[in-house]
Amino acid sequence: MKSYFKSPPFFITLGILVFVVAVYFLFRSKYEVNFENPTEVNIVTRWEMPKLLEEISGIAYIDENHIAAIQDEDGYIFIFNLASKKIERKFKFAEAGDYEGITLVGNTAFVLRSDARIFEVSDITSDNPSVIKHETPLTDEYDFEGICYDKKHNRLLLAFKEENPDKSKDYKSIYEFALDDKRLKREPVFTIKYDSETFKKLEHFGDDKVFNPSEIGINPVTEEIYVLDGVKPKLLILDKNFKEKRLYVFDPGFFAQPEGLTFSEDGKLFIANEGGWNPGNILEVLLGSTKLQKK
Repeated sequence: MKSYFKSPPFFITLGILVFVVAVYFLFRSKYEVNFENPTEVNIVTRWEMPKLLEEISGIAYIDENHIAAIQDEDGYIFIFNLASKKIERKFKFAEAGDYEGITLVGNTAFVLRSDARIFEVSDITSDNPSVIKHETPLTDEYDFEGICYDKKHNRLLLAFKEENPDKSKDYKSIYEFALDDKRLKREPVFTIKYDSETFKKLEHFGDDKVFNPSEIGINPVTEEIYVLDGVKPKLLILDKNFKEKRLYVFDPGFFAQPEGLTFSEDGKLFIANEGGWNPGNILEVLLGSTKLQKK
């Protein structure tokens, strides 16, 4: 009988396995740090996304059974049914492109493209809504990913992910798009600075003081501003005056690539993760003194 334990393919496979295990343990500390804050993050409900939303990049709450979603390759808005766990319908609003965020103002959707162009979609209840494309003075070097509706000030807030145009690595800026005249103000409304006490705590997690916003949202109950980091999963919470309150460092085992964030009218938090090894998902997340659970 031929011995497979002496054949070259066996030793090649064994060598690869040993290498993979070694790499895992070598870099494990980079990801498996002591996630102190995530022990206060509870995943209440999880919805796996179908193939069409594997690259889910933005979500907007409609009602208790529906969430509007986009993905970062095609110019479609998807209406996902939380009860049936299926896409209820979809409609095209633009050509293929890098679409990264969506927010609702009534039935009107505003979709953000990474080059800071905003698409105003008149009525998401219609299969053929009218669409207006809004230009801005900003460029694609920012890589915009976050957008939300600020009802109190009748504006949209925009957040970008990549380096600042001045190449500074010490801050990230939040911009505003006024809805009265549909224009973006060139000066930022707020700047997230990494020299604060909040970001100094990242050293405890073996992390550098970098924040790459992938989404922004406003809790309608508390008026707190939530800024999500999708590169090294984190969630920064600011009060209504942009004062830093809390920074959550998420366990990437649960938040692989958080790209979307939205709230229900009563303040329930939903976070969307792009797919990778696993399907994309939408999570209902509860922040508080509860043990992390995966359902």
